[in-house]
Amino acid sequence: MKRFTIFILVFLAYPVSYGQVKVNPNGKFFNYNGTKIYYEDSGTGEPLLLLHKFFGTADNWKPYAKDYSKQFRTIAVDMIGHGRSDIYNKEDLDFNDEEYAKIILALLDSLKLDKVNAIGASGGGTTLHYLNLMQPERFKSIITIGGHIYFSTECREIIARSGIERFMNAAKSHGPEKQEYLAKAFWEYRNVNENNPSFTSDKLNTFKANWLVVLGDDDPFVPLQLGIEMHEGIPNSWLWIVPHGGHTPHLNEDFQTEFKRVSLEFLTGKWNKND
Repeated sequence: MKRFTIFILVFLAYPVSYGQVKVNPNGKFFNYNGTKIYYEDSGTGEPLLLLHKFFGTADNWKPYAKDYSKQFRTIAVDMIGHGRSDIYNKEDLDFNDEEYAKIILALLDSLKLDKVNAIGASGGGTTLHYLNLMQPERFKSIITIGGHIYFSTECREIIARSGIERFMNAAKSHGPEKQEYLAKAFWEYRNVNENNPSFTSDKLNTFKANWLVVLGDDDPFVPLQLGIEMHEGIPNSWLWIVPHGGHTPHLNEDFQTEFKRVSLEFLTGKWNKND
């Protein structure tokens, strides 16, 4: 039986800013065909992969890293072209989440991690969809926050209305070269059709992991109906709707304590599949 869980949590959205991106003491680099991918490796136990949103970095997980690493070996990655990771293909502005998923699998292989848990926000969530389509048996428990199974009309219209200058500002902390690349790549999302990505119910039904779909009820990029479709399509899934949560509610300071508590309960198996 499907589980439909609504947590009534009200908070105000706030803008996220980043300081200068630096290599942290637990930071390492993985070489993927000449492309350097930055990741941070902390703690021991079952692996927990952390994938941030577009324009973010692994530093997005700082509010959670200490507590997560007490129970998991956390692997927080800088998305290709972000922060300390190289741009994968400078000539291609069609940002490829599927290719990024292949890079993540290569990283997991290099670390000899056969069974992992994962949390992904926005584009990081989309990457987790590709990962679970490619290797469904490899993943145990998944949390996606504002993840896309396709780009809605609303999402593409918002990007088109915003204008590229807004995205240039969002990417400023990544340095001049990456700033221009990321802004242009995100700007191109306004032109994608509903088949890129396209995780239809037949694909979602192949996912094996326990799955928690987290979605703000006012997410401007991912309409509520899309989140419901994701929940209904994934066999072992729960749906957590966050009132006034926006697109990435876990980044709001007022929500972080609750997200930490619930995510740890879910990832450590305290949610019985028969509940």
